[in-house]
Amino acid sequence: MIIQRTLDVSQLTKQLTGDSLVEGMSDAWRSRVRALSRAITFLENDPLLAMSVLGNAQFETIAPPSRVIGLTGLPGSGKSSLTNLMVRSLRKAGKTVAVLAVDPSSPLSGGAVLGDRVRMQEHFRDPGVFIRSMGSRGALGGVARSTRGAVRLAGILGFDAIIVETVGIGQSESEIVELADTTVLVLMPNSGDEVQLMKAGVLQLADIYVINKSDLASPARMMNELHENTAPSDPEAWCPAILPTSATNEEGIDKLVAAIQSHAAYEQTHPKGLEVRKQRAIKEILRALHNVIEPDFLQAIEKVPAEQLNEVVAGKRPALAIAYELAQKFTRKIN
Repeated sequence: MIIQRTLDVSQLTKQLTGDSLVEGMSDAWRSRVRALSRAITFLENDPLLAMSVLGNAQFETIAPPSRVIGLTGLPGSGKSSLTNLMVRSLRKAGKTVAVLAVDPSSPLSGGAVLGDRVRMQEHFRDPGVFIRSMGSRGALGGVARSTRGAVRLAGILGFDAIIVETVGIGQSESEIVELADTTVLVLMPNSGDEVQLMKAGVLQLADIYVINKSDLASPARMMNELHENTAPSDPEAWCPAILPTSATNEEGIDKLVAAIQSHAAYEQTHPKGLEVRKQRAIKEILRALHNVIEPDFLQAIEKVPAEQLNEVVAGKRPALAIAYELAQKFTRKIN
């Protein structure tokens, strides 16, 4: 039996801001965290829910914004272990942290595998840490479609840092670069064909490179290759940090956190950094616009005459022509 659940967006908004407590809870902060968890659950089923909540005028003055840190990298490179140690380091510094771990989805339930929760058990009872596993649900780009909304909803609670850990890098998993303020690419020494890493797209786009498991093999060769391939030609541009770490020996974690803080300072004060933030905002608006109008376009496509679809199938008419006609209709409506 499927239980149908409904959501009162207005009430949820008040619970996220702390203006109202979740039923049965007396602690304001824990109530807000519970509301966030509930909101993300609904968001995974309806990614557009975030707009209904974030469009509330109560959120317009929320500051300062959380720093979004994206962790991506090769499968088995130790991203979850690094995340756990980063959370520990940030908590020692008095920072609050939200972790959104995008796991492969179960083929049966569509839910997350929850591997990251197993590795971060030490933080479960810490009220300053929020951990949520999110199923990728087949989405490409290394993050789930609802991850962007979840990040912005978590920002309402004012976490100092929001860590987004991706499924694991492939040849199309560079969307995290558009989402995160600081992108950390986790590699391993002697991990194989560097050409495959170049094809992954994110190699030239990451802000910090981490060579984890450096206790197992020397990272020197990979560090040299990264220096040669990632050094910017513009002296004013951010020069990516390249750091060896060992999650097993808990080495290099403080340097990683310091590098993230340095990148944040660069983006907030340097003109080049400010321009990067502007371009990231433009891309976020563009992707959000795509999500907003996609349902309307899907309805329009369903109304395309069968003979036109048959022409596309037979190769007599390009799909681009029909797409252009539909776009023109929507443009006329807007104007």
